[in-house]
Amino acid sequence: MKKLVAATLGALGVLAAGGAAANPVISVCAEPWAPFIDSDANQPAVGLAADVISRVAAANKLRVKYIFKAAGACMRLARQGQVDMLAFAGAGDSPAGWVQTRQPLVYWVLGAWVTADSQHQTFSSLEAFSGQRVGWVSAYDYPVALKRKQDWQRIDVIDTARGMRMLLGGRVDVVFDDGLAGSNLPPAMRDKVRLLKPLVGSVNQPISLRPGLTALRDGIDAEAALLRKNGQLDDFYQHYFGNTLPQVLNSLH
Repeated sequence: MKKLVAATLGALGVLAAGGAAANPVISVCAEPWAPFIDSDANQPAVGLAADVISRVAAANKLRVKYIFKAAGACMRLARQGQVDMLAFAGAGDSPAGWVQTRQPLVYWVLGAWVTADSQHQTFSSLEAFSGQRVGWVSAYDYPVALKRKQDWQRIDVIDTARGMRMLLGGRVDVVFDDGLAGSNLPPAMRDKVRLLKPLVGSVNQPISLRPGLTALRDGIDAEAALLRKNGQLDDFYQHYFGNTLPQVLNSLH
């Protein structure tokens, strides 16, 4: 992998101000989201995306500074020119001129969370939830098919944690989120909800980089392609989400 990214150093010379500064720093703003990128007491960041960013940065003689804030705050910092990268944001959520990764790496893998006594035993189609109350976080980028569906009742919730509590309280019938959404519930409550299978869909979560960092973007893409080729990316999604990478990539978007 070092051979793939080492050639990008020359293109990143703008960061080093002509070579005068040793190991320049790039800043990454992210909302903590295990297992992709999260804060850690013993190292700057942990998770799949953090590992990839750190490896590519190190190969290019760069240091990484992680800033953990809510997604909205990260967007504001990007617009103010105070950060170099956003994890994660598409072109529509990034300042003009920013570039995004293109290789599969991070996906929001959604399933349908219901109560343990729900009539639903498996996920067959979105039509099964017609007329029901859906916990809906307006700030989340749901798959297009979910956003287009109109014949259910959206109940606004602040975030995943609140949505899961409302599910337990009987105020919504289903919450669409990843397989780790129930992990924040008190242990005694986790057996009162269940995640239907198969998965509902997935949404690509690209890393966005400011102008001038296209070569670094290409290095991240090269690393992601290598992880996919050697099977590590597939292992990751099977371990954390119980789905193969092809299942994630071919699910409803």
